[in-house]
Amino acid sequence: MALPFAALLVAARPGSAREWLAAGLAGALGAALLLAPERGLLDGVTRAWIVLVTAAFVTSAKLRTAGFWPLALRACLYAGAGLAVLAPVAAGPTVWRQVQWEATRDVSRSMRYAVEVAPRLYPAFEPAVRLVAGTWPVWLVLVTLAGLALAWRGHAVVHGTVLNR
Repeated sequence: MALPFAALLVAARPGSAREWLAAGLAGALGAALLLAPERGLLDGVTRAWIVLVTAAFVTSAKLRTAGFWPLALRACLYAGAGLAVLAPVAAGPTVWRQVQWEATRDVSRSMRYAVEVAPRLYPAFEPAVRLVAGTWPVWLVLVTLAGLALAWRGHAVVHGTVLNR
């Protein structure tokens, strides 16, 4: 949410010190999160996704007069296409199997913690791991849409208008 929010504010050309401050703080937070040490290939793919979807969303918002949903869905489509091309080039042809393995391992770790706290959840352990790990791209898109919506709304509140309107 921080990176798209900052990018939307900058693309709209901030007119006040308050807008510049908001853009600077959000941009610094977004950059800090992106530049923190990576925890694996899944984390790297997610960060690349964030950058690609932000660029696609802000560029589309600046160039086209459209509502939030067409812009956000188009940005996810463009970012997905970009990631499908860039990830195998950057990380090798087995990148998607490695990312799937990391997603499964991360979800399994989270579920183990949940079962430690609430042992009655144990029967749901394997189905939950399979569901979440097997659908990580869907979860990524849903979280992205939520973040873009917050950035879109935050931009409208801080800047007072929506791009191209």
